[in-house]
Amino acid sequence: MQYEKFDWKILKTEHFDIYYYDNFGEMAEIGAKFAEDAFDEYKVKFNNYISRKIPLIFYNTHIQFEQTNIASGFIPEGVGGFFEFIKGRVVIPYLGSIEEFKHVIRHELVHVFMSNKIYNVLKDHRVSTDKAPPLWFTEGLAEYWSFNGDTQSEMIMRDAVLNGYFVDLPNLYSIEGTYLMYKEGQYFLQFISKQYGEDKILLLMENFWRFSTFEKVIEFTLGDKIEEINNKWVFSLKQKYFPLYQKNYPISIKAIKLTDSGFNFAPRFYSADTTKEIYFVGNKDGYTSIYKMNYEPDNEEFVEPIRVIQGEKDAIFEAFHLLDNSFDVSKNGIIAFVTKSLGSDVIHLFSINENKLIDTFKFDELISIRSLSFSNDGKKIVFSATDKKGFVDIFLLDLTENKLNRITNDYYSDTDPIFNKDGSAIIFCSDRTGGIFSQKVNLFEININSREIKYLTYTNCNISTPHFNPEYNKLYFTCDYDGVYNIWELNLTDSIPIGMTQLTKFVTSAYDFSFVNNTTVVTAGFEKFSFQFYSIDLANVSDTAKKYVKFNFDQTGVKWDAGKISLQSEAQKVKYEKQYSLDYAVSQLVTDPVYGTRGGALFLLSDLMGDDNYLFYIYNTAEVQSEILKNFNVAISRINLGERANYGYGIFHYAGRRYDIRESDEFFYERVFGGYFDLFYPFSSFDRIETDVSLANSDKELFEDIIGRKSLLLSNSLSFVHDNSIWGPTGPLDGSRFRVLLGYTSDIKYSNVNYYSFILDYRKYFRLGLRTTLAARASIFINHGKQARRYFAGGSWDLRGWPRFGIRGEKLWLSSVELRFPLIDLLLINFPIFGLSFFNIRGALYFDAGSAWDNSYYQTLGSIGTGIRINLFNAIVLRYDVGKKIENNFKHFQPKLFYQFFFGFDF
Repeated sequence: MQYEKFDWKILKTEHFDIYYYDNFGEMAEIGAKFAEDAFDEYKVKFNNYISRKIPLIFYNTHIQFEQTNIASGFIPEGVGGFFEFIKGRVVIPYLGSIEEFKHVIRHELVHVFMSNKIYNVLKDHRVSTDKAPPLWFTEGLAEYWSFNGDTQSEMIMRDAVLNGYFVDLPNLYSIEGTYLMYKEGQYFLQFISKQYGEDKILLLMENFWRFSTFEKVIEFTLGDKIEEINNKWVFSLKQKYFPLYQKNYPISIKAIKLTDSGFNFAPRFYSADTTKEIYFVGNKDGYTSIYKMNYEPDNEEFVEPIRVIQGEKDAIFEAFHLLDNSFDVSKNGIIAFVTKSLGSDVIHLFSINENKLIDTFKFDELISIRSLSFSNDGKKIVFSATDKKGFVDIFLLDLTENKLNRITNDYYSDTDPIFNKDGSAIIFCSDRTGGIFSQKVNLFEININSREIKYLTYTNCNISTPHFNPEYNKLYFTCDYDGVYNIWELNLTDSIPIGMTQLTKFVTSAYDFSFVNNTTVVTAGFEKFSFQFYSIDLANVSDTAKKYVKFNFDQTGVKWDAGKISLQSEAQKVKYEKQYSLDYAVSQLVTDPVYGTRGGALFLLSDLMGDDNYLFYIYNTAEVQSEILKNFNVAISRINLGERANYGYGIFHYAGRRYDIRESDEFFYERVFGGYFDLFYPFSSFDRIETDVSLANSDKELFEDIIGRKSLLLSNSLSFVHDNSIWGPTGPLDGSRFRVLLGYTSDIKYSNVNYYSFILDYRKYFRLGLRTTLAARASIFINHGKQARRYFAGGSWDLRGWPRFGIRGEKLWLSSVELRFPLIDLLLINFPIFGLSFFNIRGALYFDAGSAWDNSYYQTLGSIGTGIRINLFNAIVLRYDVGKKIENNFKHFQPKLFYQFFFGFDF
């Protein structure tokens, strides 16, 4: 969805055309400096120079990045940017941290240089240029050469190796596209650099042309068999991580586990009377929602959470930010939480006692909102937000006056703010750290009245999620001092910070936490690739296990300054004007025993932003040479996606032999020319209206050389479409989808055609378990009037067992009930030379019913059976059904079974 029209500008540097909008100019100049520095580094690393200007497109926030038309389809929150190969465009959102901005820019530019390097290597050796290294290598190298690693990478690899889900080199294909694949690829290349030398990584690309498989390239370049390389790598990881158990421990060993399913974040303890509850943001069924659960650490059974607010099924709660700290509960029972609503984030207030939403706050200048926290009296909320400049700053919302105050205003990333006890100051995390620990995220305190900022910590690590204990006499936080996030305590002498003490020593990370009492916390912990809640007694830590780090504030120096590109003149800043280039061109030649030989071509042009598209379509349906001029088919369309309302229009000319299921099985010749206009307007990601109008002049030969039917057809329709379903490997699992359409078609010149159309297609998915669904469909299709077109049914997508196109009528109804369930999660077949693996094989039990008729209803048809579905390459679903047709108005089953193979997702 396009919520706003971006006013694009261009910053021209030596090697880049950098596109930005609004007031993002300062951040664009910082990003330009990162890009030029990376270019100078990578041209040496890759031994390759890119002579063309690289388009680098910046979005202020991820919410606006999700609106891009450069990539089609939905962009989830986990995507930090992408490199588009056709036009060489690099698209990057600012994610709130300059250091992360630098990382993503460098990551995507590795892709640019690698694709150029591989293309040149293949071209120079006269090898087809359509082959590419495996994804684990391309993404692993982009991570390895873009930054020095981070806490999350270390946590993932520790957990994978120690808990047994690490995938070795020969089997990396099995986790293609996952986050673990990125990290394993990165760590494998680090291993190559250390074990065999950094130069071998470049040689892997320069030797890529030599062999048909990448394993052979690795063996040739490194001089060892793939089995030996893999054994060395796996052993090095075990050497690195298994000794951690001497001084560290799994979180499940030293804490009480409270949950065992789903993904759970931001626990907030709430107590009223005798009730002790934890409210949190979680995803247990594919939709992120707000849940509550009783706090019962002594219960031998896991407490089942109850959903309080259903998320991600309507516009107001369009998307929760699951991985961000965007949730808090006040002492008087008010939940504050953030959701994406249309084009920006909003803050909602929900009353626990009244069980209803009581207020929503939207701020015109703020796009993304994070890290909500109530004041002690519950009258104020402090939070972190990204404005239209891309600055991530602290804001204070006074709930009694509905007034917003900005606390900080600069390009440093200020996050996770909390109030002190009396609300006079705010403690927050920031990368404004100067001196020898420059850009590390430390704790700071700002006086609300004077706006004076002072250090609370100064250490060479990153700190997040600070919290006071209930008595407000101690401050705790998470810190990655030992490589992953653990819980630490701030040490004070006469109210002056002097150091910090580590209280937990988990092998993997503890994230945001909440106090149950003065010493007990509930935290979200990561273990076995799962985020679950744990109860921890911080008082039960021996003094010998505690690590103490002393601060030296004399080394803080001055705040670091982000470097910017140096521009020679204002002419290097220009306004964006649309320039069109070819996206792709496809030609095709077909020979058919019925239709003869025909050929055509399709061309697509678009502007750099992908907003404005022109489609050219030409082909010929002549069956003999004399008909070539008579049977040219041409269509020219323009499709504009750059605004909230998407529209398209065009002209067309179609001619040739046709087949119409309305009258008979005979062919006829028809020539049609005209134009059309389409308009789609989305109310939200779940609902939209669609309308289209077309005017077509038709000359149809019903009986050759005897009679024809001429008409000037005006067709128009209006539809309402809803879809909030979520999908599994083979089709929808939850939610609902429907379309309601009204249409009218009329011959406005000769009155030879005149009919109306009505369609209602409703589909509902009832979740019976995490991966088991009962799917139901009820549809009716009506065309009524003079020369009304027929609908058709039969086949794998509607009435299974009946022949495709075999059920025809101007009126049609269909219904289906299908139980979808997991059948085989993984099937491995090992041959002496190679192996095959199949994932996510699903089973189905179904019952279909329906019928079609023109004037008089005469029979009801049906089928019942079972089937299997296999998703291949996450792109195509193969379906095989077995069953029996129900014939003669449901009076009997067919004598034998039918067997039907098809492809396509479930309804």
